[in-house]
Amino acid sequence: MTDSTERLISSLAADLEPVQPLPRLRSAFVGVLAVSLAILGLVLLGDEAQSGFASILSDRIYLTSFISLLIAAFAGTTSALAAAVPGRHRLELGGILVAWLGLASAALACLIGMRAPGLDAPASPAGLDAMCFRRAWLYLLLPAAAILSFVVRGWAAHPLRAASIALLGSGAIGAGIVHASCGFAAPEHLLIGHLSVPIVLLLLGLFPLSLILRRIRR
Repeated sequence: MTDSTERLISSLAADLEPVQPLPRLRSAFVGVLAVSLAILGLVLLGDEAQSGFASILSDRIYLTSFISLLIAAFAGTTSALAAAVPGRHRLELGGILVAWLGLASAALACLIGMRAPGLDAPASPAGLDAMCFRRAWLYLLLPAAAILSFVVRGWAAHPLRAASIALLGSGAIGAGIVHASCGFAAPEHLLIGHLSVPIVLLLLGLFPLSLILRRIRR
């Protein structure tokens, strides 16, 4: 390499802004998990929430949908974070698949419970569906901010896909937290008040978030 070539390369790099390295994928996941667990812990401090958490173990539909929500939350979070890291394409796609399977399993458990013979599920008290829905949106705000801060700073090769799974994963986190603290095990309520949260969040936030990610990539 000649001196003129070295000077040319140095001049080209001189005006570039320094790149801030991303934290490791594992560290980002631990950060999101810590935020989510902190919110869950604060929520479960109340006596009513503790009784709701105890009811998870006594109802199969409640327990199945809760475990499925946890799977969707963990897989969606992992996939969204992997979307911002070059070389993690397989982890991103695998997380998307597992997250959707988790949500589908939770919904299927509720649908089976609604049609189960001999199951006399009480009707939801007035306003309970809307209350749980609003609480889930409140609980997902900080986890969503933690996930999106990593995705926005990274290099998402497919912004639309990264946005969708980030919304899905954070929505599942909010739904899982409210699911753990609700205690009302009617399958219809679980389906409407809890499981609808990640889907509605995805539908409402996908377009504006994908536009933001595309603009940042330029």
